[in-house]
Order: sequence, then structure tokens, then C-alpha cells
Amino acid sequence: MSRKKVFSSILQIVCWGFSLVVLVPFILILLNSLKPSAEAAFFSMSFPSEIKWDNYVNAFVKGHVLRGYYNSLVMSSVSAVLGVVFAALASFIIVRSTNLTNKLLYGYFFFGVVATGNMVTTTMIMSKLHLMNSITGAILLLATQGISFAMLLFTGFIKGIPRELDEAAVMDGAKAETLFFKIIFPLLKPVTVTGFMLNFLGAWNGFETQLYILTDSKKWGAILSMYGVYGEFSSPWSKDWGLISAYIVLTIIPVLIVYLIGQKYIIEGMTAGAVKG
Repeated sequence: MSRKKVFSSILQIVCWGFSLVVLVPFILILLNSLKPSAEAAFFSMSFPSEIKWDNYVNAFVKGHVLRGYYNSLVMSSVSAVLGVVFAALASFIIVRSTNLTNKLLYGYFFFGVVATGNMVTTTMIMSKLHLMNSITGAILLLATQGISFAMLLFTGFIKGIPRELDEAAVMDGAKAETLFFKIIFPLLKPVTVTGFMLNFLGAWNGFETQLYILTDSKKWGAILSMYGVYGEFSSPWSKDWGLISAYIVLTIIPVLIVYLIGQKYIIEGMTAGAVKG
């Protein structure tokens, strides 16, 4: 066996080892979701002695999974659309007009990628704007949280679009909004889809943001509702781990589906932005 094949085999074994780190907890939760509560409390990798589909029924009836899905879908999809549209607009201006102000603005937005958000000041500002405990407030905050990374994708891609295209459109009488939305924006489709998918997944999993902003449990998304179910169906003496595990599985499924559908576009958009940049 050649050295290259040996190295490839070792690399595959290492990759499978890392994959198990992710798969084992998921399999454990999946098995627990089908066990009676007393049996699920042991958190073993054994198969259930009897299949308890009631855990999933109770997750829908008592845990209000569908309400969490609806809230998460509204907040994630609207915030993702707002995030990519404003990120694309800002990136186009910053790339096309490279003055000192725009360079500073780009650095400011880039800082948002590496800096951790401060929820104390954020909640103070949201309170002043009367956006606390509001779905609209949560959408606006989630959209702003996704703009910085989306701008990294858009700026790299827009740099590869020739300026002559802008000049030709302007000479033909196109206004600024026509130039951007009818000529430039359609060319950004690969990174737009990537930015939307990443922002959508980030907003869906935005546990901390919803926890601080939304105090009414009826407005919680799926992930925060899972936390609510954990608090409601657990006590210092006992926890219904079967129901809690079933709820965890149900919150993972939509994210998994979105990722499996969008992983092709995510990789294409990331590589397209890198090459164009």
C-alpha cells in the first residue's frame, strides 16, 4: 500500500472519530426520546424496553412545538431577508466608493464579526426604543447580528464584478435603485443564498437573543421553548427526560433539513466569495 493511501486511510479514521463526537450525543437523545421517563433518566445507549411515542405527542400537546416552529420561522426568515438585503446594499457602496469614511465603516462592520455582542447595552437600547418583548424587536436584532458576516461575503464577491457594468447601466439611463436591484443584485445570487442560509440558521438557534428580548413565552421560538419545557417538566426530584429528549429531537429536525437542503449553496457561496475576493 502506498504512503498516500495509508495517509488517506488514517485521515478517514480521524474524521470518523471526530464525527462520533457529534453523532453520539444525537443518538443518545434520539434513544432517550423513545424511552419511558424512568428509563430515560439513566442516559444509557441501550435500546428502549418499550417504544414511547407518547413523548412526541406530549411535546406537541404540552410543549407547544408548533407555536415554537411558527415563531422561529417568522423571526428567522424575515431577519435573514433583511440581513442579506441591507448587507448587500452596504457592501456595494463600500466597494464602489473607496473613500476614508467607507474604509472606516468597513472596519466597523468587520469588528462585528470578531467582537462579542454585549446584551446589557443591547437590552438597554431595545428598551429605549420600546422593542423589548416584541417579535419585531427580535427580528431587527437578529437581522443586525447577521449583517457583519454577510458583508464579508458580499464585499469579496462584488469586487469581482467589473465597474464597467455600472458605467454602462448609468449611461443607458439606469437610476441607482435600478442599477443595484435589477443589474447587480441578481449577480450576487450565490452569496445571497449563502448569507440567507447562514443568517437563517443563526437566527433559528439564537437562544441568547430571544432569552433577553422576549419575556412572553408565547413569543418564544423553538429553541427557547425547549428551555421552557425543561423548566416546566423538571424539578429538583425528577425530570421527564423522555419528553425533554423528544422536544430536543423535534427542534433539531428543521435545522437539519434546512442544512441538508442548503449545504450545497453554502459551500458554493463561500468558495465563490473567496475566489472573487
